[in-house]
Amino acid sequence: MFKDHIKTMRLRLGISQSELARRAGYSHEFISQVERGLKTPSIKALQKIALGLGVSPSILMESKSIPGESEEKLKNEVQLLINNLPVDKLKVLRDLLTVFPGQQELLLNDKLKALK
Repeated sequence: MFKDHIKTMRLRLGISQSELARRAGYSHEFISQVERGLKTPSIKALQKIALGLGVSPSILMESKSIPGESEEKLKNEVQLLINNLPVDKLKVLRDLLTVFPGQQELLLNDKLKALK
């Protein structure tokens, strides 16, 4: 249960096990063992891992598989990405969010390619 959710969210964020370990305050080995199901994290560890992923701990404890994108999870992922953007790219993002609705999808595709 935990291992699949943690790995899926980590991969969606595009971060390594080492980066998640750094964010959560654990070793790379511990994160690897949790993702492989060799270790079961404590509640405290789950909280720290969730914080490192930018999600609520309850999401990691859901017994069902993660169905696409939950609103909370998506907002947290976007917030993490925004926090790491330089000012010039934040301005591009702001501009994308304020364009006319009919043009957003077209501009979004072009601008996101430029951000990479």
